[in-house]
Amino acid sequence: MTNAQYRFHVNLFGQPFHCTWEEAAAALEQFPRMMFEPDGSWILSGNKGKDRWQVDGHLFDFDDRLHRVELHGHCPQEAFDQLLRCFGWPKTTLVFEQVIEGVQLSEADFRERAAERVA
Repeated sequence: MTNAQYRFHVNLFGQPFHCTWEEAAAALEQFPRMMFEPDGSWILSGNKGKDRWQVDGHLFDFDDRLHRVELHGHCPQEAFDQLLRCFGWPKTTLVFEQVIEGVQLSEADFRERAAERVA
């Protein structure tokens, strides 16, 4: 799905995450066009051709580990994959909880629901 554009509002959980909040923050801060706040909230924006995209996120920790990541926005699949790498993917198994629906999804199910073809 190289033309996939993902739209989402999810909480992302690792099974478990193997990184700390600080390690995830440091990885995110490497992105160009990233605005990262000390409280763990951030905004990443970009563009693919004429199409502008943006992802808002927030990191949450518990017991010295990354606990969950809230992600809201839309972006191309390639950008989404780069974001997930900041949290240990693909080595770390991820569970996606759709915030509005309250449904937990596997990565494959999430990608199917989040993808929309770009004309």
